Amino acid sequence: MTEELKKKVWAFSLPMISELLVQQLYSVIDMAIIGRYLGARELGAVGNAANIIMLFLVVSGGFKMAVDVMVSRLLGAGKNKEKVAMARDTLFLSAISGLVLVVIAWISLPALYKAVSLPENMVGDALLYGRVYLFALPIIYIYDVGRAILISNERAKISFYLLATSSILNLLLNLLFILVLQLGVLGSALGTVLAQGITMLVTLYLLAKIDRQEEEPVSLKPDLSWTKIKSILHIALPTIFQQFAITFGATLVQAWVNPFGQEAILGYVAIVKVMNLARIVLVGFAQTLTLMTAQLLAAKTYSAVKAVYRYCSNVSLIYWLVSSALSVIFCQLLAGMFFDPGQNQAAYSFFRVYLYAFVGIQLFSIFKFLNEGLLRSMVLMKEYLYCNLGELALKLAATWLLLTPLQTNAFWSAELGARIICVLGSTILVIKEMQALEAIKKAG
Repeated sequence: MTEELKKKVWAFSLPMISELLVQQLYSVIDMAIIGRYLGARELGAVGNAANIIMLFLVVSGGFKMAVDVMVSRLLGAGKNKEKVAMARDTLFLSAISGLVLVVIAWISLPALYKAVSLPENMVGDALLYGRVYLFALPIIYIYDVGRAILISNERAKISFYLLATSSILNLLLNLLFILVLQLGVLGSALGTVLAQGITMLVTLYLLAKIDRQEEEPVSLKPDLSWTKIKSILHIALPTIFQQFAITFGATLVQAWVNPFGQEAILGYVAIVKVMNLARIVLVGFAQTLTLMTAQLLAAKTYSAVKAVYRYCSNVSLIYWLVSSALSVIFCQLLAGMFFDPGQNQAAYSFFRVYLYAFVGIQLFSIFKFLNEGLLRSMVLMKEYLYCNLGELALKLAATWLLLTPLQTNAFWSAELGARIICVLGSTILVIKEMQALEAIKKAG
């Protein structure tokens, strides 16, 4: 592999990994503050509330994808006026969607907590946290879509600064509200709402500056015609469906964990945060592979595609070795960020067993993420969804079947088994597609 390609891999991956790291690191520290300074019951309540909240946040992911695709296309075509209008209309549509979902969320929260078998002693805190957080849905949607518009306008660095500022501000406000003002889980929710509200206003100011720089400034009045709405939803809805399915799966697993009691809930909330943080590097390289191979496939340089895949695999394997060794050595320290392993021995046992199993899960995750990255770059979205959602279906089915015989060990066993099957399936698809492309090149 040439030095030029290696530099390109790092140029693409480092900004992505940095942004993902900021997002996940904030989430881990936020939960650590709740667990260590408020207590086990509050951590379990907020952990469950976070899963339910994500069901309502996936909509903003769909609007972000619509912005990424449509604004980027208009920018590339030099249609600046249409680009600004599309960004404006997507912002308005996302805000309206947020307002509608606030009402649905407030009404449905008690029923949703009951559906996931949330222990009675956690319901009060979960309702308080969830309702305050979800009240800010329009703010969160505008903030997320606004950052996506900045990225589409080739201002990714500004978007990262906004994200970092929001995360730091959120943590500072959480410390103020929880440690100084003693507001409990209410303080954690307020910290998030205020931090995102402030950065949303800054984001809107920056977007207005971009508009003023255009030769023909666009009116603030939205054009939410049915044709415009359909064009936005055509891209947004498939992404919303995929993210909702994944989030719903995570919520369902949490519902199966809850009946095992507070200790299992603590261990599960903690291990999920650690796993999400550990996956960041692998996801960053997979997204890099998607972007780079899309260009290389267009140029029909298939040997370079294989070289980039091998290089990303090798770097990911080195990362896996180092991170796995450190996680096993510092297992108790990692659990101790969220709860006291001495006082919550059953929670620590759950956490430790799952963390050891995660070493194997993470190894297969390298090739799952990279294979899916290749499928995306080949625009094989149907095959990509088969792998992505197929693994989710396998994991849920296996968890349900293994719950009775394996008890809490069913969760990591099902995830590991589904991951192995997904890797085998995606590898066959990738090899088959690469062979077909090479055959077409030779024939041509």
